[in-house]
Amino acid sequence: MSNSISTLDQNTKTIFTSFLSKDRLRIFGYIRALVPHNSDAEDVYQHVCLTLWKKFDDFDQKRDFFFWACGIAFYTVCNHRRSIQHDRHFFSQDLIEAMSQKREEQLSNYNIRIEFLHECLSGLAETDQQLLQNASFENQSLKEIAKAANRSIQTLYNRLSLLRRELADCISRRLQSEQQV
Repeated sequence: MSNSISTLDQNTKTIFTSFLSKDRLRIFGYIRALVPHNSDAEDVYQHVCLTLWKKFDDFDQKRDFFFWACGIAFYTVCNHRRSIQHDRHFFSQDLIEAMSQKREEQLSNYNIRIEFLHECLSGLAETDQQLLQNASFENQSLKEIAKAANRSIQTLYNRLSLLRRELADCISRRLQSEQQV
């Protein structure tokens, strides 16, 4: 097995890229849950991506790429942890393993949660959808939104809080009904 990027055929590069693109945020989220500092998590993520690339020939494409990547990420985090043990702010191996398992469980249904979020959002009134869009994705300040809507900032804070709770409840209900099936 070669470590050179150029020795992989174009089809393999395309497949790897599509797998990594699909799961990159979940993989980073998994790593971030196990590594206390964001800059360290970014370093670990880079090592994980490189290792995934180098070992991609060994990957059975019938398996779930995310869980394979998490396995590699887990050991990369453990190696990182050993390298920084002189720092007094590190997690114990038992805690890393517990957090790893919990985060894998949470991220395993990430895609279904996103699907449910879209369904729950579509059930909201158009004005509520627009408020969430502006506040969450357009990076508009609540002051700007309040001025444009001719409403008080506190009213918008309250409405956003209520909408976020409603969405969380809606997603939870759908997840529960999905698990009962």
